[in-house]
Amino acid sequence: MTATEKNAEFLFERVTPMTYLRSHPPKQLSVLRTPAHTVFVCTTALLAFTLLAGCGWFGDQAAAPTALPTRTPLPTFTPTPLSQLSATETATETATETATETATETAIPEPPPASPPAPTETPLATALLTISADTVNVRSLPSTTAALVGMASAGQQFSVNGRTSASDWWQICCIDSQPGWVFAELVAVTGGELAPVVETASLPTLETASLPTPQPTAAPPPAAQPSPPDPAASSAGFFDPNAQYQIVAFNVLGLEENNGGIRDSTAQHHIFLTVLDPSGNGVDGAVVRNLVGDRSEVVTGSKGPGKAEITMYYEPFKLTVVADPSGPVSSQISNQMGLVFPHLPDLVGKLGDVNYEYGACPTLEIRCQWPISAIHFSYEITFQKVR
Repeated sequence: MTATEKNAEFLFERVTPMTYLRSHPPKQLSVLRTPAHTVFVCTTALLAFTLLAGCGWFGDQAAAPTALPTRTPLPTFTPTPLSQLSATETATETATETATETATETAIPEPPPASPPAPTETPLATALLTISADTVNVRSLPSTTAALVGMASAGQQFSVNGRTSASDWWQICCIDSQPGWVFAELVAVTGGELAPVVETASLPTLETASLPTPQPTAAPPPAAQPSPPDPAASSAGFFDPNAQYQIVAFNVLGLEENNGGIRDSTAQHHIFLTVLDPSGNGVDGAVVRNLVGDRSEVVTGSKGPGKAEITMYYEPFKLTVVADPSGPVSSQISNQMGLVFPHLPDLVGKLGDVNYEYGACPTLEIRCQWPISAIHFSYEITFQKVR
């Protein structure tokens, strides 16, 4: 501390009343004998003290004190209590988290849980048809007299393009890139109501062409007999146990049974036909009709008693006896025969086994589907009159 600072401090201490009184205790005055004297003395002392405090005790009292130099204060570190710091950090973190959560909740509101939509069934775009019979003929028009487009076998599926107004025929796509018609009783259809009705020209059917118009008579009509199914709708035959002529023998002449082999150029491709009476004798003059394909007829006796031969090419054959020398007769109907569209179950095991690479139909699942091509084989079939 400099001399000037000490002198200033000394002066400051000297001018206070308490310092003066401590340094100069009042002497006992003998004049303080009466209250009036006491008041006078105290007033005089207070006045003198005031004068001394204002004017200073030493030196020239009128001189202004020397100004003290101003010091630039240095920054000081003020420690923050740990509890206050923790409270501050906690408050800051809480405020930050609260602000963040508030902003997040405001910016991205959580959507309410949505109830799962009820499952709905997807409607079919088109109707689907599945072949249920062993083999089915596919026609160019919804009639058994229409041209044959091809054949389909059991399990095959097709899209449906249309149907007749009675839904007894379905138009499918496609056989050899061509649409065709199949008989409704031989197939199963899913979503048939989606198929449009296709208007077609009225065509005569096999049944209406072959049956005569009934004439009114006084006698009651005979009981109606169950009519056979459409022979062109399936490759399977119709074996009515009440028919007059029954099929008593049927055989496929295949590998090593048909004049050399199934792929030999000399191999035959015939139907060897025999018609017998109840005693087993050949019946000449029996009329045998093909109900499909070219719908031709053959008369027995040209190849021996009760015998006839038919050469097969592309057309299929379903044979039945329609008349003999006694007149019209009823008859069972054979399975479909032919080189291209035969009744496939009849060929199983006849045209080579699974190890014969040039064969066909060792089983129904192996190399056994329409059309059969480049293979020659023949049939033997016998009708016999039983009643």
